[in-house]
Amino acid sequence: MVDKSNHETEEEDDPERKSSMRYGVTQLSGEWAQKAFRELKETPEAAEKGLAELKKLISKEPNLNAKTDDAFLLRFLRAKKFDVPKSFFTLQRYYQMKYECPELFKVPRPSDKLHILNMQCQSLLQHRDNNGSRVYIFRVEKCDVSQVSVEDVFCTNVMALEMAVREPETQVAGVTAIVDMNGFGLQQHAKFLSPYYAKRTVDVVQETFPLRFKGFHVVNQPFYFDAVYSVLKPFLKEKIRKRIYLHGKDFKSLHNHVNKDILPLEYGGSDPFDNSHFKRSLLNLEDEFSEMEEYGFISLPTKIDEGRDIDKVSQDE
Repeated sequence: MVDKSNHETEEEDDPERKSSMRYGVTQLSGEWAQKAFRELKETPEAAEKGLAELKKLISKEPNLNAKTDDAFLLRFLRAKKFDVPKSFFTLQRYYQMKYECPELFKVPRPSDKLHILNMQCQSLLQHRDNNGSRVYIFRVEKCDVSQVSVEDVFCTNVMALEMAVREPETQVAGVTAIVDMNGFGLQQHAKFLSPYYAKRTVDVVQETFPLRFKGFHVVNQPFYFDAVYSVLKPFLKEKIRKRIYLHGKDFKSLHNHVNKDILPLEYGGSDPFDNSHFKRSLLNLEDEFSEMEEYGFISLPTKIDEGRDIDKVSQDE
């Protein structure tokens, strides 16, 4: 487990307050518990019932060696508003992608990716937005494609999401992403948006990763971005399309969604972009990330069914 002495662990009762990252807990209190009830219909009883049913479904999959501690399973239940069959489907898809595409979805040791982290390409901001969401920034220009592969960048982004989803508050309030397209060049970056990688990116957002993605804000996009977006668009569900915002260089438009006081200077805030806190937090999770790779599918089932009914599982016993 993570040594909490290496993290800021202050309790956050108000989901709209600034907060630092904290891990290793499952319980929500105060305004966070109220927010979870309003948005997810979460109660202690619903959580207990959902966990029991989800564990029952997992036990019926002999080829799936899944983590089954409450803290891990709650992230799937919260992501799907305690719909157990949908939660189980997402858990299966989560492990399926690790099985089928380990070069993208296997969580690396953060120390092995310091060459990317040191480029200042990405960061989870220390403070939440006014809706309580954790804010993730990815900067294309800082990603030196002559030094890193698409696979490296992809799995580093997955690693960041794995860190964020450990926070119960983020499981409730979700993640808002800011993608800075400044410096994007078709020649240099075309591989990042090939149909294969575009589909895998969409898989993370829509049905593989147990996080609530609240918005995607694209800034500094080039004039030909519509052509780039057209690669992604066929894979996107309408719900996600409605959460994509193109701001260009209009940061005031961005500030209508993400309060400027938490943003780096480059996006209208006060302090320059610096992912040092993000790197330290990742490095403190090395052992946990290594442990995660002990779990997964031994072999894939012939079918992963989103609609599997817990009642049928009960009848089969």
